[in-house]
Amino acid sequence: MPNAEPAAPAIDALVELGFTALEAEAYTWLHGQPNATGYRVAQALGKPVANTYKALESLHNKGAIVVEEDESRVCRAVAAEELLGKLERRFTQTSRAARAALARPTSAGRDDRVYSLRKADHVLERVRTMVSAARTIALVDAFPDALEAIRPELAAAVGRGVVVAIKAYRATTLAGADVYCATDGEAALARWPGQWLNLVVDGATHVQALLTPGLTGVHQAIWTASPFLAWVYHGALADELAIAELESLARAGAGADKLRRVLARRDALLTRDATGYRALMKRFGRAARKVSR
Repeated sequence: MPNAEPAAPAIDALVELGFTALEAEAYTWLHGQPNATGYRVAQALGKPVANTYKALESLHNKGAIVVEEDESRVCRAVAAEELLGKLERRFTQTSRAARAALARPTSAGRDDRVYSLRKADHVLERVRTMVSAARTIALVDAFPDALEAIRPELAAAVGRGVVVAIKAYRATTLAGADVYCATDGEAALARWPGQWLNLVVDGATHVQALLTPGLTGVHQAIWTASPFLAWVYHGALADELAIAELESLARAGAGADKLRRVLARRDALLTRDATGYRALMKRFGRAARKVSR
């Protein structure tokens, strides 16, 4: 029978780093022991001896444990800092090699499909990548936690000269960006079971996502690189931003001139320099034709 229970969070973390479940259990158990034979590890974990020895051999090859060079083959865990430092360096080197290998142009071609995104970290990484690649304009409709999660990328986009316009649901600012605050923001936050994060970049790609509270899961999320769908959503979101501002000004009794300026800014957001618009005109019409949203 096992006489120790390895820490579940440590095991889960090691599995995420590429260890098998048994390797993670064996390393975690050994980490709390001075040393032990493979047979002792198998007993402690309640695992088959043969499987445990295979896991220990793999850990040895990974540099996660050291093994005494005598008949007893006593195993000792490498210090966590040493192991994690080694894994970080290996990951960095592998990532650089993969980035270089994948930097060549692809022949993926046009893709108008709509894809579902199932994990929150996938949604956030896709959004961050989209914003980081923005060339002309990014329109955002996001609840507070979701907005904060991508704030650094939005700020960097502003710094590159990208037009960034945000519909927020609680008072906030982002230097260089146009921020429009929904008049019913708190009511919307109370009504929806989570955090939504909607984004369209360059009128060419967009994400619509409803994440669970704390940004830990996904209720539903989609992504598409269809220029038609993205440009339609771009126009709709430009209107959403304008409506938020118009409602605020109307409630404050603003005059017609201020309202017209909001509409002029909305029209400016529908820039025909956007990648999505140009892609649509190349595929479906003449570049000089005035698009109807």
